[in-house]
Amino acid sequence: MSEDSLARILLQILSSVRLRKAQALLYFLLADQGGVHRSDKIIDLFWQESDQQKASSSYRQVIRHIRRELDAAQEITLETGFGAVSLRLPGGFSFQNEVATGLAAAGWSEETAEILREFVGYTLRLEGLSSSFDSWLVITRNNLLSLLRKTLDERMKATDGARLAELRAPAEFALGLEPANETAVRILMTLDWQSGHSTRAIERYNLLYAHLDEEYDQEPEPETIELLAAIKLSPAAGAVQKQVVNRRPEVSLSVGLMPGEGIPAEMVSFGTVLFSDIRMRMGRFREWRVLDDEGGETAQARVTLRPIYALQTYRLFVEVQRGTDRQLLWSEMIESPESDWESKARRLLSNIANALSVVVSDRSLSESGTHIYDRWLKAQALLDDWSPQTESAAMVMLEEITREAPRFGPAHAELAGALNVRHVLLPGTRPSDEVNQRALHHAIVAVSIDPLDTRAHRVVAWCYCHKREFGLAEFHFDQSLNLNRSNPLTLASCALGFAFAGNPGRAASLVAETKAHAAVMEPFHLIYLAAADYLLGDYQAAAEECSRGGGLMPTVGGWHSLSLWKLGQEKEAVQRLRDYTAEIRGLWRGSAEPTDARILDWFGNCFPLRDAAAQADLRATLDRVAQTAALAG
Repeated sequence: MSEDSLARILLQILSSVRLRKAQALLYFLLADQGGVHRSDKIIDLFWQESDQQKASSSYRQVIRHIRRELDAAQEITLETGFGAVSLRLPGGFSFQNEVATGLAAAGWSEETAEILREFVGYTLRLEGLSSSFDSWLVITRNNLLSLLRKTLDERMKATDGARLAELRAPAEFALGLEPANETAVRILMTLDWQSGHSTRAIERYNLLYAHLDEEYDQEPEPETIELLAAIKLSPAAGAVQKQVVNRRPEVSLSVGLMPGEGIPAEMVSFGTVLFSDIRMRMGRFREWRVLDDEGGETAQARVTLRPIYALQTYRLFVEVQRGTDRQLLWSEMIESPESDWESKARRLLSNIANALSVVVSDRSLSESGTHIYDRWLKAQALLDDWSPQTESAAMVMLEEITREAPRFGPAHAELAGALNVRHVLLPGTRPSDEVNQRALHHAIVAVSIDPLDTRAHRVVAWCYCHKREFGLAEFHFDQSLNLNRSNPLTLASCALGFAFAGNPGRAASLVAETKAHAAVMEPFHLIYLAAADYLLGDYQAAAEECSRGGGLMPTVGGWHSLSLWKLGQEKEAVQRLRDYTAEIRGLWRGSAEPTDARILDWFGNCFPLRDAAAQADLRATLDRVAQTAALAG
């Protein structure tokens, strides 16, 4: 069976499936070829609102329905058993490979294009089954379009006059899937111009401009504008200019944060917040390619930020250097970035663009007002302090922002994250069903506003952990990783999430991956790793991480004492527990007296562990350390 015929057969089977959730599950397995998925994750994904018995019955019905449709295709197997499901196809076939090979082949196959168009089209057709599945569809569509764009751009490089006409079909195909593909627009504009249809070429530009303005709040690339000017200047000329068809290479940037000078303790985290925000904004422009910190590629330009505090004023010093010889291209001092940051950030981006000779539309990067954005940044900085004194102010600020700007997704994500960890930050308190539901509400709003926000998916995953819906938790941890695997916070948080969800294999690989980013890890990432390492049985690593991260979070001492006990260092474990209970008494926010027993009970119930045996062992170990401490006096 050839790959091409297999693709057609698979789409025929997909279209013949009558049950919508069966069709959705089959598409999910096709798009993630080779993946093995827990049955409970699939059940949570598609039957989240149903009771367990009804959901399990519906799942079995869907599996039977898919199997019936696959009966005639002997080489395609739906495998179930041991609480998992997967789809096996012959020869390692995948639609992703079909994209790369089919569109890169010599000539142009309309049949292959139609197969791919139909496969991508399911990402829209299957929407509405659940919010989690909808977010997966958005990410899958984005990934497929990115692969299509890359493959088609390779074909479109050959744009000399003799071969330009060959690119009409690929360009129309690319534009049909992605109206913002400017390479395709320029090719079609040039072909229209050549054939004497300059009015049609200008109409194509106008459609592109309207789409970019509405969807991305950006203007077309300079090459597209230059081509439009040439057409308007000489409508009948039809000259083929290679320089206005090929896409200019992106400018590669590295963005770095230098240690601050004279920064007060309460403002130390603010520089990190500003750095993360600037880096995120730069990543939104197609003209700029922000390099991964761990990559080996040399950036064409280096953007460096350094916070400075002097004369009771916070300033941010920014400079742009050429990557090869460190020649200074431009520098600026931003006064008081804690106020009116939105407009200052826009001016900063425009100045950086001018220094790099990049044309950037100086417009708002968000629909929120400047005061909303400034308050969100302040709330982030307050939460980063991990202090009960600043937490309540941050919560009030975020609640106000979500009411005043309900479509500002980052505030919903930040508020949900704060609600998820409030019981950790305030020893003696426990998350209620009402708090868990509030957190999930804000997290789902954040994902619905921006399904490609890795932070929003990470927060949703933790919400489902606290609700003990671990299948959906794993699903959203996976989506967060798919969107941004280079972020150490995403790696560390997901590593701990998979450890809590009872998936030690995934947790261990992510712990190792996080540690490979040690140079750029924040100190509090150590506590995520310490808890994950403890649950994975690496007590030595957990003890060392707790020792380095003492005081960063209210749970550090508990993990440290547990790790020392597991290493056989009983005397040290007892002393660490005594120090820990004394520390927590000073932070206690519970209504009852903070006795040792209540402190240990609070700690033992902080963590949503899926594995009952792991939960029981954690509590039993705590009790043994406490009993030894009591006997020793």
